[in-house]
This record gives sequence, C-alpha cells and structure tokens, in this order.
Amino acid sequence: MRRVLITHVALCDLSAGAAAADTPVVAEPAAVASAVSPVFSFEGGLRYWYSSGEASKDLYGSRGKVMSRLTYYDLGALSGEVFLNATHNPTGIFVKGFLSAAGIAQGSLTDEDYLDEEPYSRTLSDQHNGRITYFSADLGYNFWNTPRYRIGAYVGYNFWHENYHAIHCAQQAANPRICEPAITTNMGGVSEDDDWHSLQLGLAGQTQLTERLTLSGDVAVLFTRLDGKDQHHLRPEINPTPEDGSGHGVQLEAMLNYKVTDLFNIGVGGRYWRAAAAGAAHFEETPGGGSPQILHLEVERYGVFGQASIKFN
Repeated sequence: MRRVLITHVALCDLSAGAAAADTPVVAEPAAVASAVSPVFSFEGGLRYWYSSGEASKDLYGSRGKVMSRLTYYDLGALSGEVFLNATHNPTGIFVKGFLSAAGIAQGSLTDEDYLDEEPYSRTLSDQHNGRITYFSADLGYNFWNTPRYRIGAYVGYNFWHENYHAIHCAQQAANPRICEPAITTNMGGVSEDDDWHSLQLGLAGQTQLTERLTLSGDVAVLFTRLDGKDQHHLRPEINPTPEDGSGHGVQLEAMLNYKVTDLFNIGVGGRYWRAAAAGAAHFEETPGGGSPQILHLEVERYGVFGQASIKFN
C-alpha cells in the first residue's frame, strides 16, 4: 500500500511538471515596455530670465589713444523664453534652441570724452525703453551617454540684439560746454543699437543626482560679428553712425531640474553671456562726413532663471 502511494505522488508531480512545461511563458506588458527605449525624446516649455547687463564702447584716435568711452550699466531686463530640445536616442543626435524678446526698463550711461582741445568731460544719463532679443539654434551629438551621465558637443547659430536709449544729461566733471546746465527733460541724448551674429561651438552635459533631480550645464565659445549703430540725437551731423567689427565671446549656463511627474518638470539656473568685437565706427558714412575711427565694443549679461517644461520620453 505504501509503495502505491509513493508512486501516485510521483505521478502527480510528473503530471504537474509536464503541464508547466507545456504552458507558454508570457512576459508582463510592463516588462516589455520598459525594455524598449523610445526613438525620440522631446522637451519644450517656458523660461523666465531675470538679468542685468553692461555694455561699453571705446573710440580711439589716430595715435591709438582713447578719445571717447561710453559705458551703459545696471541694464536690468525681464525675459520670457520659449525653448525646445529633441534627441534621437538610437544615434545620440540632438537639436535645441530658444527664442526670446523683452524690454530693458532701467539703466544708466556714463559718457566720457578725452579730447586734447577740451577739458575732460564725464556726463551721466538715465537709460529707458531699451530692448533685448535673442535666438539660438544648435545641432549636436551625445558622444558619452550612460543611464546616469550624458555629454554632447554641438555647433549652432546665436543672434543677440540689444539697444539702449539715454535721456537726461548732467556734467560730472569740469567741461562747461557739454550738458552744462544739466538737461532734465526727457530729451533723447544717445542711443546704441547692436546686433551680434555668432557661430557657437559648445559642450552640453547632464548628470542624474537622484531619481527625480538632475544637474545640467552648457558652455559655448562664440565667434561673433557685430553690426551696430550709434545715434547722438543732439548732433545731427554724426547721426546715425554705422559700426561693425568681429571678435569672440562665451556663454555659460547651469541648471537644477526636478521631475514633478513623468511628464512635468521645473528647474532653476543661472547664466553668463559675454561678447566683444574690434572694428570701426564709420563717420565717413554720416551726413557730416569724416574718417572711420577704431572701435572696441563689448557687452555682458548675467542672471538667474526659472523654467517649466513638458517632457516626452
């Protein structure tokens, strides 16, 4: 009787094993989905940048001496941006870009003259109703891509436009001929209007700090071309004066991003931009004629930003 029971149990085990072997193993849908990487990743959203800036321009005489220096400073701006990033995951190729326009509501201008035939002049004016517009488009490749780290190189085009309008004028030195007595009305004094066209070469990287928190950074070198215009509204014989030049610059950015949901992200970060050019102010093209003067112009902008984005993986 005992032998029969043992045989029955063994037969039952063999039957169960055979049934299990004949039953096909079906993978869970979640496991299949997680094993397949998306072909494309997209992220787009809005960014708000609070920044301040400076711009300075030196005009040189024939002997290489600085004849005039204009310095715009405390150029605060509030910029709203639209941005988009897209990556082809199988190859690591990506595109990114942003577009913005804003006003420069505040600021000041210091205008200095070092003319041999006149006393040193230093005037102070207020800046109002300035504008800033910028646009960037880049194409790149992620040459190092792991689940936690990503680094890519890119090439692109950057357009950066700023203009400033100075009103009022008060002499701060001892020149009795310029802004003496002070101009207190809202009469326009000096305007500067500059376009910076740049080829940019850069690196972009990202690291996953936690499941929801990432740190990213971006650095680009600019090879830039300046196309500008100066207007001294109280001197019609030199108004306007075309300006041009070429030079270099840099753009730096760092951001901390938090994944609120699988779709929605928020982030905070900081930026620094700088461009400089050497060229000429073309007085020969003004109504009064004249000779071109050597010019050096540079601009800086820096600040903090916040952003919100929608991301599809």
